[in-house]
Amino acid sequence: MQIHGERRFDATPDDVFRALTDADEMASAFSAIELVEAEGPHWKMKVRAPLPGGLKLTLSVHVEELREPEHARLRAWSKGLGGRISVNSSFDLAPDGSGTLMRWSAEVNAAGLLSGLGRQELAPVATHQAERALERIARHLEAAAAT
Repeated sequence: MQIHGERRFDATPDDVFRALTDADEMASAFSAIELVEAEGPHWKMKVRAPLPGGLKLTLSVHVEELREPEHARLRAWSKGLGGRISVNSSFDLAPDGSGTLMRWSAEVNAAGLLSGLGRQELAPVATHQAERALERIARHLEAAAAT
């Protein structure tokens, strides 16, 4: 399943890039992330899947293709009793007046119990989760700029 979107931030590309590639920022942006442990570009995350039943996953995340402040790719995957999931996401940032325009995309693949929801049901859930997280990051960046 492919999802994508655009978002404008009232912050510099440098600030947006740092927020999107920082494990703690991402953990606070995604409500489903319960715990994150980061060692440089390699993260482990405990995630509560946004699916019925409250399935929890441990995701391995690698931050790659770092071209600060314009591009990065995040690859995440998990394999367990509930099945497996992989998320290959990337973003591109460009100055936009006094802010930053972000274009993002993600490919999500699931197998086993995690594929229980069809593509039609999973795509809106995944897109909504991404948009909510980006809204939280935008609010955090705006609050930091105001102080």
